[in-house]
Amino acid sequence: MRHTLVVLSVAVAAGALVQPVPAAKAFVSLFDGRSLDGWRATDPAYWSVEDGAITGRITPAHPCAENQYLVWEGGELADFELTLESRLNGDGMINNGFQFRSRQLPDGDVCGYQVDNNLGTPWLVRLYDEYGRHDLALRGERASFDAAGQRTVTPLEEGAGEAWFALEAWHEYRLVCIGGQIRLFINGRLAAEVEDSDPRRAEPQGILALQLHSGPPTVVQFRNIRLKVLNAAEEGTTLSSDAESERRRALLSGALAWWELDSAGRGAARPLTSVPQFYQLELNVLSSGPGAVPGAKCAVLDGAYFDAGPGMVSGAEALTVYLRLRDPAGAWDAALLGHGIGGPDSQFRLFAGDGDGDGASDIAFEVRTDRGVARAHFPVSGEDATAWRDLVGRYDGREVALFRDGALVAALPHAGALLPTEAPLIIAAEKDGDTVSRHFRGELEDVAVWSRALSDAEVASLSETGAR
Repeated sequence: MRHTLVVLSVAVAAGALVQPVPAAKAFVSLFDGRSLDGWRATDPAYWSVEDGAITGRITPAHPCAENQYLVWEGGELADFELTLESRLNGDGMINNGFQFRSRQLPDGDVCGYQVDNNLGTPWLVRLYDEYGRHDLALRGERASFDAAGQRTVTPLEEGAGEAWFALEAWHEYRLVCIGGQIRLFINGRLAAEVEDSDPRRAEPQGILALQLHSGPPTVVQFRNIRLKVLNAAEEGTTLSSDAESERRRALLSGALAWWELDSAGRGAARPLTSVPQFYQLELNVLSSGPGAVPGAKCAVLDGAYFDAGPGMVSGAEALTVYLRLRDPAGAWDAALLGHGIGGPDSQFRLFAGDGDGDGASDIAFEVRTDRGVARAHFPVSGEDATAWRDLVGRYDGREVALFRDGALVAALPHAGALLPTEAPLIIAAEKDGDTVSRHFRGELEDVAVWSRALSDAEVASLSETGAR
């Protein structure tokens, strides 16, 4: 997602404008023991107050297929100390926890730092990064992430050995966050610690949210939730309203489908499935490298891909596709976006590799119509292969054209109607039946598809510096 940032006197949290939380000299209570005042949920039916505790409940009559969150409405937190009591009961190795310094995604899910707990595991409690790096520090670990994102772990004797608490019984968490240092105490004993100096993934501030994890019947409870703000969160930011930015956003919003992949396209009109969901995919990562836009965020893929399902542009006589992406290795040998892999099920595809047999990488856009297959391509050589690229493929019924960073770089005449296909639209890989191959291992910000041919001026506006 690309944008220009301007500073306002309010903070943006999950689409609502809220005042920054001021620093406090003493603890304040975030839960009155009787109601859910000051908290909001995407689906309130999972949440109640029982036994003087905030309670999240999954039952056979009310199952839960997606994680549910109860978000504190007091704004974002930066440096703070938080204490709360919790207990977790249910069927099997159930999982739960609470998010901090996190981001709520457009569909209500949450990514970012988490105190995570899991019945039936030797670690029981850990510091975690939801939709990110995953394990930060297990119980009994002190972990550090350097500026390059490398993780180093050393034993934390205070937290090692047999657990001194039971998740099924009431136990107290004390979480202290100051800058990149995160320290988690359980019943007064240091359990895990993280020093996060990764500038792309560390979160200096964000929301607080209680989690009810999807799965079998579960009861999770929280009480005595108390907060001391040590340093207030910075005032929030929002998208700029300059003409170029508004024009670009309007163009993307008018697409047949537009996915902002820093949040995995959550909340888009046409949903995406990420495969696999974890461990090969990171969301909400600060974009970096040549051509990165300050403040922009991306998804980092290392074997994951996205599936938008079949029938994206069936019956269309024109087509435009757009990707903003970066290959940090500069290899450019992968599928990027398309229906099918070039056979009879293929309708269009944008891909990178040695398409003409000369031993060098090319980026190519290919369409299949009732008059045959046509491919426009250009060599990657002669440019910074590790830089961010705005790639646009366009078919207007007369010509197949390929644009790089708003400039036309390859075109050839072609005609006919795009042939329908039942093949799914795949981002960052190609799929033939159940076989998935040619994964793109890199970074993605935006993907969009139009069932019309954009004008040259519209294509250029997708890459305008001022519109980012």
